Amino acid sequence: MRDLTSKLKKSIFGGDASSISHNILLVALCGALYFPYLGSTPFFDKGEPREALAVQDIVQRGEWLFPLKRATAIPSKPPLFHWSAALTYQVTGQLNEATIRFPSALYATLGVVFVYGLGRKLFGAEVGLLGGTILATTMIYQNQALSARVDMTLCFFVTVSLILFYALYRGFLIHPLYYFAFYTLVGLGTLAKGPLGIVLPGLVIALFLGIKKRWDLVIKFAFHPGVVLGLILILGWYGLAVTRGGEGFVHRQLLSENLNRFFGGSGHSHPVYYYLPYLFSLGLPWSLLLPFLLWDSFRRGFAHNDDRLFLQVWFAAMLVFFSFSAGKRPVYLLPLYPALSLLLALWIHDHGVPDHTRRLLYRVVAAFAGIVGIVLLVITFGALWNHEPGWFFSLVAPLLKPKDRANLEVVQNALDSFGGVFTTVSFVASALWLCLSSSLWLGRLRAAALIIVLNAVPVMFISRGVLFPVIAADKSYREFMHEVNQRVGPGERLFIYGDFNSDPVLYYRGETIVVDERSIEAVAPKIGAGNSFVIMTEPSWKMLRTLNANLPAPLARSAGKGPEGDAPLVLLQAELS
Repeated sequence: MRDLTSKLKKSIFGGDASSISHNILLVALCGALYFPYLGSTPFFDKGEPREALAVQDIVQRGEWLFPLKRATAIPSKPPLFHWSAALTYQVTGQLNEATIRFPSALYATLGVVFVYGLGRKLFGAEVGLLGGTILATTMIYQNQALSARVDMTLCFFVTVSLILFYALYRGFLIHPLYYFAFYTLVGLGTLAKGPLGIVLPGLVIALFLGIKKRWDLVIKFAFHPGVVLGLILILGWYGLAVTRGGEGFVHRQLLSENLNRFFGGSGHSHPVYYYLPYLFSLGLPWSLLLPFLLWDSFRRGFAHNDDRLFLQVWFAAMLVFFSFSAGKRPVYLLPLYPALSLLLALWIHDHGVPDHTRRLLYRVVAAFAGIVGIVLLVITFGALWNHEPGWFFSLVAPLLKPKDRANLEVVQNALDSFGGVFTTVSFVASALWLCLSSSLWLGRLRAAALIIVLNAVPVMFISRGVLFPVIAADKSYREFMHEVNQRVGPGERLFIYGDFNSDPVLYYRGETIVVDERSIEAVAPKIGAGNSFVIMTEPSWKMLRTLNANLPAPLARSAGKGPEGDAPLVLLQAELS
């Protein structure tokens, strides 16, 4: 086994000094971009608390096989991500935002390293290194690396299974055990987010082998004994889950989250062209160059070279598959970005002297980068002059609605609190954007790529170190629940009343809370005194006041307004049972 591992490292990653130094550079880059921000924001959206509750169930009840939300509700996804987060707890002894998000950052870092290894093996060290850095600094990849969601886990296992397939196809790996490793990865990918773990790599592989007319390999992979191993992993867990969860599990995970989502949309229905703008917005900052790559690829058609063709099929097959799915969410595109990163790296590496038309188009992009640099420079010198880093928001505020203006004021105050740190970062970012503009103006794409990578660090600081914590504070219930937990001890009777997303409340409470579903008229007489407590939205409390004007003021109020920004909470004393 040690010999097999050594051959795998040498075959895919290389074994010389440059390979080691490149891997160190990529891990250091991911270390700077992801890990410092794992705990910088509390849970504030709908998705992260939902997954965190399943992790909490594993930790508290030891329910590894079939973790539940609220100890009763069937989760919407299989448990591979939740297992990974629970293992992080086992190592650290802590269950918080940082440890629950840690698996996503780890899988993202490993994914970058594997993409580098593939790029290095196929196209050389420079393309591999650039492909890895492009992936690591792409917006959607960064966002999911810092999210307690299952999408990065799925992306990692789909990516590695496709890389291993291609290594087998090209003969880089020849030992029979690697085939079993491939089916194991596919099985694990299915335990990350359901059938997509097998559908995505299966679709790419089938199309690629079909284009190459390698029907012998189609038969070999379809009927290899490793299929049994993959099925044991997949059907083994799903079979036990059906036994435990019954009809509710079948409806929740198999029908609602997969079949209904693909054919019916399940609340996320969008037209077939829905992903086109997201392909660019989620690919920032590298999507500045994406139109040129796509145009050149369209003109040349599918490559005759196997290596390029495989990446093109990977990208195109997933984009078409998700486009024709009725249910669409931007994050679904995540697994196609590893292939797109290598294609873009190869395009930059092979870029020659641009013709007159192409040079003009580069200069249009250069002008955009220059405008961004100038704006950041004006912000920087304005901050030095006014001694207020957030001064520029006062120019924008009159144009906004009152609600947005209030949110903007919160961000402005946060920027002011950072003082010289934000001003310094803003100045560095402005200098890098101006350098990027200069490089694009001159058609020096490799220099432009290096600047984009360097710019990722200050951009990440501004977004994840400054802006996201402010946005989260306006929506999260964490501080409110800390106060609730101080007032209401463990085991004391605490209820939830009203229709709002209570997943973050349950997570930060750390135990199940009973939901009171009675009418407001039935609850109103029981509020204001007693030996129990109830959490409800502020609008519900105001409605209670119309029924009983003598109600005392709430014991606590939340500053956070919930994922939708419309559900601030209050804690009241009550006599409920």
